[in-house]
Amino acid sequence: MSQYYPIFMDLEAQPVLVVGGGIVALRKVQTLLDHEAIVHIVSPQLVPDLKALINNHTCFWSEKEYSTDDIQEAILVFSCTEKEEVNAKVSSDANAHYRPVNVVDAPEKCRFIVPSIMEQGDLKIAVSTGGSSPIVARQVRAELQTHYGKEMAEYLTLLKTWRNIVKVSLSPEKRSIFWNRATDGEVRGLIKAQQLTEAKGVVEKCFLSLLD
Repeated sequence: MSQYYPIFMDLEAQPVLVVGGGIVALRKVQTLLDHEAIVHIVSPQLVPDLKALINNHTCFWSEKEYSTDDIQEAILVFSCTEKEEVNAKVSSDANAHYRPVNVVDAPEKCRFIVPSIMEQGDLKIAVSTGGSSPIVARQVRAELQTHYGKEMAEYLTLLKTWRNIVKVSLSPEKRSIFWNRATDGEVRGLIKAQQLTEAKGVVEKCFLSLLD
């Protein structure tokens, strides 16, 4: 089995092709739209919830069977049909056009696979078993969610607000001291205990102590 290369991709305003109109396609399209992709769906029919997403702005529908021409400028291709011959053709066409392709439940036809993703604000942890067992990937994701809770969103937002300030105000050596102190566990613990004001105070105090 292939050794997949992990990568996070910016899909904002990028064209993505989804072949299929069922529940699986619905989940793919929802996630792609959440990440601001421009989605082109090709399928003779759509389930009602998927049809409701069509807006001819970020989500388009070609009401027809798939053909090679549908690849066009898509930078990613998903095939979510229950027809093996269609999935095989989509995979073959995508490979011929050097477009990464994912065929649901058929890793041998994929050039990339979609990991199980845990998100808390800016924290994104992608878990993959290389196609061996998606259910194990979901179990690992669930375990991670018990360790990295909702406090991570506020925690990372707070740290982000200090990035430029620290960069322009402190020397490299002092930056290292600041970030080690800000991420030693106390700030996150305070946020987890719903003491955001106190957490902000710890970070500010650390910064002020390092100013020349």
